Amino acid sequence: MDKDDAIAKLESLIKEGESVLATSHHIEGVLGAPYVNSELYSPWRAKASIALHELLPESQQDAMKDLEKKANDHTGIARQWQGLLQGTLKGIQQGFIVLERSDDDAADNVIEQILNRFPDVVNSINRRHANRDGYEITDEYDVQDLLRSICLAYFDDIRDEEAVPSFAGKNSRIDLFLKEEARFIEVKMTRDGLRDKRLGEELSIDIPRYKEHPGCERLFCFIYDPGRLVRNPTGLKRDLEKIIPGFVTVIIAR
Repeated sequence: MDKDDAIAKLESLIKEGESVLATSHHIEGVLGAPYVNSELYSPWRAKASIALHELLPESQQDAMKDLEKKANDHTGIARQWQGLLQGTLKGIQQGFIVLERSDDDAADNVIEQILNRFPDVVNSINRRHANRDGYEITDEYDVQDLLRSICLAYFDDIRDEEAVPSFAGKNSRIDLFLKEEARFIEVKMTRDGLRDKRLGEELSIDIPRYKEHPGCERLFCFIYDPGRLVRNPTGLKRDLEKIIPGFVTVIIAR
């Protein structure tokens, strides 16, 4: 679970816990601490336990395991669960609790680093000894070839020009397909005639088409813009990523 998802889940459980604690009451004829409504408390406690097992490192689960041994619905115990949820939330927000990243998260991080650093790689391989020829990039095929070579250092099964389902009667092929990671990389290189508007139009058509491919769980749209022809990179990125939120990541590298 990533940090944003963890925070959202904890905030939801804490809000639910407030509703549980609002039911605190004394039972006539029963001595002891006040109780909360068991019909609300029991499912909330179960969800809290599952979430904390997932989020807390094993070394920090002692307090939760002690609470799990207390099965009654005393208000004091409910408050302890609420406090544990609040403490976990604060620990994640402040960086004291570091969540383990999934394999998918790790792969996405590597892909993003490769794409963001692509211009640095181009500059580096063109600073050669004894004035030897560098690697000239003139079009998207040059970008694609170099990008594939870089990705081979990190991923095993990289396929070129993978066919995707037809959409609106038109077939298409993705530039790079990382099969084991279920990731697509679509490559664009700006030029005269391929700037903000045209890029937006082409990718707006491609994105839903790629979503239909059964082997694609995430799409990276890589726009290499060495001439800085994209006038509004922030706006272009925002507009494209909101087409299918969570599926598309747009990286514009210069």
